[in-house]
Amino acid sequence: MLMKKVARNRNWIFVFAWMIVIFMLSAQPADQSLVLSGSLTRFFADALNQLSAFIEYFTRAQGTVVFMAGILLLIHLLETQADEPRLFGIKKRWIIGGTAIFLALAIGLFLFVDFIQDTSFDYAGRLMRKSAHFIAYLILGFLVSHTREDEMPATTASVWKRRGCSLLFCVAYAISDEFHQLFVPGRGPLLKDVLIDGSGAALGIMLYVGAKKVWLRWENKIAWKR
Repeated sequence: MLMKKVARNRNWIFVFAWMIVIFMLSAQPADQSLVLSGSLTRFFADALNQLSAFIEYFTRAQGTVVFMAGILLLIHLLETQADEPRLFGIKKRWIIGGTAIFLALAIGLFLFVDFIQDTSFDYAGRLMRKSAHFIAYLILGFLVSHTREDEMPATTASVWKRRGCSLLFCVAYAISDEFHQLFVPGRGPLLKDVLIDGSGAALGIMLYVGAKKVWLRWENKIAWKR
């Protein structure tokens, strides 16, 4: 019991530390924030130029062959999974999942590079700042959800209550963060920023739920083997 209390208090320290990081980032005047995001945007723009050159090279004949081979492999695995659940000792469902992820990432990468190439530098900077907001609150949602995990009895209602309270906590902090920006030169509160932050927190909570299920399943499998 004592160890759980110590662990919970330690987890809250991580939560508050991350909230301070978000506060400090929001406390930057607009001109400083633009300089920082501009530097990062230039760095990623250079990296994307290199990436687009590689993609242009890869999407020639050899890239097309690899992509089509992936699609054919996926079709073959789906058709034969019921009769032969394994391939080279590996469950076909894992190979199917990996192949599908590879194809989805390939398509997403092509679309993303085309999108970036067609956007202005200023828009790319704004996109990066909004993405930073989203990721910051994604991490906050994950941390808060983990911290509140053992605060109620493990019933279905309490689990949903924990998730809801975690999301409300993050949204409340996002609202206070926007209010805080009233006093920062060149910045101000925006409702869409609260929506972005809340969406990030919600995704962070869902990622925690998924990660915990995978972890518990893995622990049970290890315990069963013993």
